[in-house]
Amino acid sequence: MHTPRLCTQARRAAARPRGFALLETVLVIGLLGLVAAGLLSMQPRVFATQNEARDQYVGLEIQRACAERLLGLRRQLGFTNVNASLCNGLGGVGGFAANPGVALLDAAGTSITTCASATCTATITLARANGAAAVLPALTLQLSAY
Repeated sequence: MHTPRLCTQARRAAARPRGFALLETVLVIGLLGLVAAGLLSMQPRVFATQNEARDQYVGLEIQRACAERLLGLRRQLGFTNVNASLCNGLGGVGGFAANPGVALLDAAGTSITTCASATCTATITLARANGAAAVLPALTLQLSAY
């Protein structure tokens, strides 16, 4: 037995619209298209940033290798064998110069070509040979007898 009230509720439920209107669907698709276009416009910058980071890492590794070469030679053969040309040929990758710059200073701060005393400061610099001109921060070592 149906009461008139239940029949009225059933008719209202059947008449209620279900799903999305065409206008709502078009608006959502348009908004998703705008978001996708924004993401695609950022993509080239992401790759450029990754390349810059990789090149900086390569440059820092060249500086580290030069520092290790200077320290190893000082440990094995002494101060007098440490000179400004020890790192020649370490570069040349990642757009960097073939030879890192090595500046040697004695304890008084005077520029020298080889470490002749027990205290010597070596500053290693590396710059790009091509591409965007950039110089990495200098790496400074204090070579001392201990």
